Amino acid sequence: MGEDLARSDLRQVNLAGAKLANAKLARADLEGANLENADLSGADLSGASLREAFIAGANLEGAILKKADLDGAVLRAAKLKKADLSRANLEGTNLEGADLEKAKLRYAQLDSANLANAMLAGANFSQADLDSACLVGAKGEKSNFARASLANALLEGANLREAVLDESVLRNASLKRVNLQGASMVEVDMEKAVCEATDFSRADLRRARFVGATFSKTVIESARVFGVELGGTPHADAFVAQRCDLSREADGSRWVTLQKFLKNPGGADDGEDQRLRRYVGPGDVLRNAELSFENGAEVQVDGLLEHCELNMAEDASLIIGESGVLENCRVVGGRVRVNGCFLERSRVGLDGPVELVVSKQGAVATTLQQPATETHFGFAAGCRLRLYIKEPLKRVEDSHAARSN
Repeated sequence: MGEDLARSDLRQVNLAGAKLANAKLARADLEGANLENADLSGADLSGASLREAFIAGANLEGAILKKADLDGAVLRAAKLKKADLSRANLEGTNLEGADLEKAKLRYAQLDSANLANAMLAGANFSQADLDSACLVGAKGEKSNFARASLANALLEGANLREAVLDESVLRNASLKRVNLQGASMVEVDMEKAVCEATDFSRADLRRARFVGATFSKTVIESARVFGVELGGTPHADAFVAQRCDLSREADGSRWVTLQKFLKNPGGADDGEDQRLRRYVGPGDVLRNAELSFENGAEVQVDGLLEHCELNMAEDASLIIGESGVLENCRVVGGRVRVNGCFLERSRVGLDGPVELVVSKQGAVATTLQQPATETHFGFAAGCRLRLYIKEPLKRVEDSHAARSN
């Protein structure tokens, strides 16, 4: 059993090289402490303060650092394999060359953190905040960045082969020479990203958003590209590919040449694109409208909708952009992603959505009625919510039936 130092005041203490394996340091105050090359493997540091601590080269394998505060700490070349840093504050932390293989960093705050040349294979960064972080040369094969925010991040030369980045935000990120072969990037937001010599071979890019992105020698060989939004028609020389998969289900049933993909990046069959895609641009206003969208349809709102009703099939998507606002509207069914504002306080505004995802920039104020199968939720840290969630209708009905019996 490790030493019990929970809640201890160890500020500015020199613990360089200390043997603290399995120590109990929950909620301890280690601000500014020197833990260089210390052995903290298996230690419990949950909720501990390690602000500005010097932890370079330390062994933290399997350590528990849930909700720990490591703001500005130096963890250069530290061993954090399988460590749990869920919801930890790592803002501005130096993790250069650190080993984070299979570490848990869900919901962690890593704004402006330095992860250059770090080993991230199998690590879980889902819904973490990595805005303006440096991941240059990072090795993150099969890592998970689903719904993470990497806006303005530097990923040049990183290896993210077979990583999961579904619904992540990479706006203005630099992905020069990044290896994303076989990565899952469904509905990723890469607005104004730099994709020079980026390798998306065999990646799943369905419904990815690349508006304003820069392409040069970008490899998309055998990539799954149905519903990709390029925001224009890039020159064919910007891409390298013999063929792409334009099938809706990414099942290889619709292979096309690069030239055909660039003519129709949305992937809809001839005459189908207008039926499946609807765009309300910045400055556009739509009032008192009732619209219906079938499976596979996508509605992107960067303007204003007022007093509208949108009836969405189960696999139809509504994306509210950062400048988009839905006010006093009702959305029935579908998959809803909010990067802007959804405001409907007087009634059920979201009726039976399959999924509701709210990004860091998003705001939702309404009542949500879950369908019988329950809504899948995803809320990024920093989003603004005033949401009343009603139980699934079937559960409520069963409860009433049980009481009557």
